[in-house]
Amino acid sequence: MEEKNNKFWKGFLIGALCFFVIGALAVLGMTRFLESIAEKRGSMPGTEATLPTQAQAETTAPGEQPSSTAIAPVTIPTDRPSESTETPAPAETTAGEPRTIDRVRDAFLRELEDVASLFEEEEVMPYDMGVMQQAALKTYVELAGGSWAEYESLKPSYGPEVTVIEWNDDFLNRMGEIRELVDERIGLTDEQKTEIEIGTLKEFVAASGDVYSDYLTAEEWESTQQESDGSYCGIGVQIMQDPETMESTVTRVFNNSPAREAGMLAGDIFKKVDGMDVTQMLLEQIVTYVRGHEGEPVTLTVYRPATNETLDITCVRRKVEVDTVTYEMLTDRIGYLQLTEFDNVTIRQTREALESLQQSGMRKLILDLRGNPGGLLNSVLSVADYFVERGRLTFRMDYKDGDTYTEKAAEDPIFQGGMVVLVDKGSASAAEVLTGILQDYDIATVMGTTTFGKGIVQSYYDTETGSGSIVKLTIAHYYSPLGRDFHGVGLEPDITGEDDVLTEDKDELLEKAIEYLR
Repeated sequence: MEEKNNKFWKGFLIGALCFFVIGALAVLGMTRFLESIAEKRGSMPGTEATLPTQAQAETTAPGEQPSSTAIAPVTIPTDRPSESTETPAPAETTAGEPRTIDRVRDAFLRELEDVASLFEEEEVMPYDMGVMQQAALKTYVELAGGSWAEYESLKPSYGPEVTVIEWNDDFLNRMGEIRELVDERIGLTDEQKTEIEIGTLKEFVAASGDVYSDYLTAEEWESTQQESDGSYCGIGVQIMQDPETMESTVTRVFNNSPAREAGMLAGDIFKKVDGMDVTQMLLEQIVTYVRGHEGEPVTLTVYRPATNETLDITCVRRKVEVDTVTYEMLTDRIGYLQLTEFDNVTIRQTREALESLQQSGMRKLILDLRGNPGGLLNSVLSVADYFVERGRLTFRMDYKDGDTYTEKAAEDPIFQGGMVVLVDKGSASAAEVLTGILQDYDIATVMGTTTFGKGIVQSYYDTETGSGSIVKLTIAHYYSPLGRDFHGVGLEPDITGEDDVLTEDKDELLEKAIEYLR
């Protein structure tokens, strides 16, 4: 019995050992089989796994099975660096992402289009749009620091990933190309780009050849409006600019002003503002730089022809209230009325002055328009009503489309008596309108020197970009009531004479007018 048991266990152990050996061989065989499949698929176990990406799935045509060679690997990093030496698939090395350049929505290009259309619709002075466009392109490059000779024939090179939405306008598309070339070659900040765009728009308008047309920034427009309202923060002077030489001359220094306190005189010619050359700068720009915040100093370099010297004059800006009317009784019967410009406040101030002078016994009047640069049309026509009989023609203006606008005196005159008007080369625009009316109807004798000669009127237009900028354009040509065209030639006085600016305590022309009325 014991012998049978020993045989049983011996057989059981031999059988179990054989089963174990056969099982081990089977596992080893399966492992080798799987390894051979993996090698055929190019897999490197233990380093990375490969999966198709969503983007690749979207590029597969419907019904097609994705090709194994078209699937770029998405690598799942491990702690060990990859030992793969395969070249990355093309999808990983293609250049930049797709993008669109939409020129039609570009605010600067839309503003250029708007300004150009305003010229075509409103501007009455002759201009060459081709010259203006070329000047704008050149200015943009040069303000950015580039050479126009280099950029003039250069074209941008776009890759297949760039889509350009173009204007149906050769000039605007070319300006778009120029800006894209500058962006590519010259690194500019947003602030620099804005300054270049403003400078380009100003040059576009200036290249028209009309010195009275201008592009105004929102800040410049605000300054212009303040001046028309009769108050601003500055130094207290009136300036006139010669359209041919661009020379900007002080025509009046206000009483109790920073300029008077610093020693500035009428006749001084602006050369620099805080060291910046302004000799060829438009008057509106000069005014913007001269004005500023209250309490801030500004140094003006001026040439004084009377003494043949160049001076640096420093003024501290402050609030300046512009009193456009000065008046007094010179004798018991001769009144004196000086109008320094035609602003909104001038209408009321002139009426009050005339009424006060007549209450003081005035029977004859000296109206001083010397150095008056003009101003608002509605202001001067309202003032003309104080001297002209109701219903008489006071103004005629011809527009580009052939339409004519006329104005007649709408009120009974306030003053009718002996009258002298004083003028000089600084009397311009609205001052010439009033002088021409009084001279045509023999209401007054004109004394002094030939006036400035500005017989055209400007109007202001908003641009449609929402930047707050304004375009000032010459819209019409105007004449005296009898049809005299004084643009570019001025009005001749009936009696010539002038004041010596160096004799501050004596006004030779005024004394001559007093003797004439006596």
